[in-house]
Amino acid sequence: MSKYDYVKRLAPDAIINYQTEDVDKELADLTGGLGVDLIIDTVGKKEAELDLRRLAYNGRLVTIVDVPSLDNVPMFDRGLGMDVVNLGGAHLSGNPYQQADLGRMNAEMLKLIANGDVKPLIEKVIPFDQIIDGLIAIKSHEVVGKLVAKID
Repeated sequence: MSKYDYVKRLAPDAIINYQTEDVDKELADLTGGLGVDLIIDTVGKKEAELDLRRLAYNGRLVTIVDVPSLDNVPMFDRGLGMDVVNLGGAHLSGNPYQQADLGRMNAEMLKLIANGDVKPLIEKVIPFDQIIDGLIAIKSHEVVGKLVAKID
């Protein structure tokens, strides 16, 4: 199943295919030129910089990859907010409370998954000896969800 078909099955209000459509134009059309309230950036710094321009007044950007440059972005004038999420940074922080908090978040997420409240998208389970092929598929954007390696 293609990524587009997967997203379509989720029945969103709209789908923008960044490979074939002008994202800025489509967002402007969808929002009447006002911009969007929330963007979660999973792509990187350059895309996050574009995302800041796509936000509505009082809009919020959440980035999990990199921090965009704020040069020439009127954050205050537009009431923009930004959150940087770096869960792995807890390990680098040397802060035992933050490290323990990461463990608590993990336990809570596992509980939500076990209860069926969160359904991770597992595209495929592969044997451990195919992990190199799996990583290549992920890098080349052939995997829609999670690829799980089974260790026997």
